[in-house]
Amino acid sequence: MANKNRRNHSKGGSTAMVRGVALGVVSLLLVLLYLGISNNCEALGRQIKLAEQEKAELLKQVATEEQNWAQARSIRNMEALMAQYRIEMDWPAEKDIIRLHAARPDRAVEYARR
Repeated sequence: MANKNRRNHSKGGSTAMVRGVALGVVSLLLVLLYLGISNNCEALGRQIKLAEQEKAELLKQVATEEQNWAQARSIRNMEALMAQYRIEMDWPAEKDIIRLHAARPDRAVEYARR
């Protein structure tokens, strides 16, 4: 008698394969997501580093300009410039000084608007 060609109709083998493929796809997606996030973080890190360098340069320029401005408006420098251009200045007499005072509002609401 001839042997019958019997198939194993149990689904255990194919479900294991489907689960394995699904796990592989999920793992691949997680790896790609991690690489994308990592790449974005590195790009942001480079931008931050450039911005910090630019900030340091700007702070250095500000300090230099503040020093130049302080030197330009010093008394000694002003006197030298006045002597160079032959400008003679004197303090005004007390009677020539007009003092202005800020007007005070009558109501508290007007204080809040300031």
